[in-house]
Amino acid sequence: MSPCKRRFISRCALMALSASASVAQTVSPTPGSIQDVSTEIPLPENFILEPQLQNGSQGSSISGNPLAFEHGSQFRPWLHYEAIPRITLTGSLSYIYAFTVPGTSYDKHPEWRVTAFATAKQKYAGSSTYEQLRFELLNFRATNGDVQHLPRVRARFGQNLFLSESRWKPYLGVYEEAILQFPQPSYSGVHFEGARFFAGYGFEYGEKARFLVGFKAEAEVSTNGSSVTLFYGPVLSVNYNFTSRPVNEKHRRTTAFKDF
Repeated sequence: MSPCKRRFISRCALMALSASASVAQTVSPTPGSIQDVSTEIPLPENFILEPQLQNGSQGSSISGNPLAFEHGSQFRPWLHYEAIPRITLTGSLSYIYAFTVPGTSYDKHPEWRVTAFATAKQKYAGSSTYEQLRFELLNFRATNGDVQHLPRVRARFGQNLFLSESRWKPYLGVYEEAILQFPQPSYSGVHFEGARFFAGYGFEYGEKARFLVGFKAEAEVSTNGSSVTLFYGPVLSVNYNFTSRPVNEKHRRTTAFKDF
């Protein structure tokens, strides 16, 4: 199957899922933003350690500014394994602290999250594609005080267009993602948690720094299934390699953006 056909099928599938999830639901457009900084530390035996700090902010009915309120912050050290041709295996244990957002149902609480995913990559002349399958286990306390262990599965399809092989190595990147969850019946009866879309521009500065700026839209279904929150807004990601060792080329120039 050609890359164009693969992109067309993936987008149609996500649109169908989104349409099925939105029947008889109210939609609440909410501006939001994600910013993160990370570094990559090459390790022996084709491993890469990537500590990451990420922050999410949002607006509400009180303010339409995507930076008005803190939504959540997290720290997670990613461990990547790069020895398999065209495939990267990744895992992490992350800590997330969610904040209370005035005018919304979001309240402050901590969360521990276990994540594992595989990314398959294909490279073409002037472009690349990738498919990512991610498993997550969210561990947190719900608003009623009950401890929840919530498994999620995320499927992502991404495409990159390399604009130049100059010093800056600029590229355009797009991805589409669908998220399924398997909650306890007492917490939620919703299995299709939402869908995400990202489009952005990335480039490198020298041999150590990489930047990614773009726009992200995320549809999140409420626990009772009656409403959908549509987050939309800017994304900024900065990655810097503090070591003198080069990072595996497989791990560069991709918008496999590791968001919340």
